[in-house]
Amino acid sequence: MRVALVACLLAAAPLGAAGKPKKVLFVGIDGCRYDAVQYSQAKHLKELAAGGAVSERCDVLGARKTGADTSTGPGWSAALTGAWADKHRVLDNTFKNHNLSDYPTFLARYKQARPAARVAAFVTWAPFRDHVFDRSAWCEFVLDGDKMGYEVGDKCVAHSAAKGLANTDLDAAFVYFGNTDSAGHGYGFHPKAPKYTNSIEAVDEYVGLVLKAVRGRKTYANEDWLVIVCTDHGGKGRGHSLGEKEPEIRTGFLILHGPSVVAGAIKEQTQNVDVAVTALAHLGVPVKPEWRLDGRAVGLKK
Repeated sequence: MRVALVACLLAAAPLGAAGKPKKVLFVGIDGCRYDAVQYSQAKHLKELAAGGAVSERCDVLGARKTGADTSTGPGWSAALTGAWADKHRVLDNTFKNHNLSDYPTFLARYKQARPAARVAAFVTWAPFRDHVFDRSAWCEFVLDGDKMGYEVGDKCVAHSAAKGLANTDLDAAFVYFGNTDSAGHGYGFHPKAPKYTNSIEAVDEYVGLVLKAVRGRKTYANEDWLVIVCTDHGGKGRGHSLGEKEPEIRTGFLILHGPSVVAGAIKEQTQNVDVAVTALAHLGVPVKPEWRLDGRAVGLKK
């Protein structure tokens, strides 16, 4: 087990219309098909969807050719930065010659805008540590799921995230779970693959644990939390690479939940790049034209 934990100081949260500080919890579930969520007994994810805004067809690749594979690196880089792969240059899981310095995550953008805010990332995929997140900027809890196993890693991350969210005045957090992707590779990415849906149900319990921590905060009643849940790609058979022409692979989902959300189906086409921009919009950080982002804010009240 490898753990990296560094000081996390980052900008006082902006106030919403009701005078409540706005905060973001972004939950990423790797390789999770939404039809499998619906088929499963994932009660917490279903409750978030039922009471929030939902897009069941969130494109993970975008309309233009970028050269990106339908894999973890490009998928999460798009969701976290708001830009497609022809800009951040994460084309696969090697991160070779990437350009993330010019396209930082929404957490880094928030840090730049509000240097006193507190944010954190809790993840089980080592490349997040090595390439995506600037560890000098926030609190990072990293477990190497490839070495220790994602089933164990997800459990550790869930408990660490719950503790951090319950006991720390965090303004924004990214919590990542990877075992659904491992289960898909091992047993098939399909609603009728029992061990795949079982993995979704296990992650759902961890989502419930994290939500309980947020809702149990002493200050929760006076906070405006936006909960975001999405995936980086789907899957077909036991894989998801080269999935540009496979709807089961290139179609993800997006769930938004909280008092600032317009509940119901999101009618317009959504994309993974919308996630970072939506988070920034909720946090009160205007997107500057020179950032050249591809996403737009979706599902939020005007």
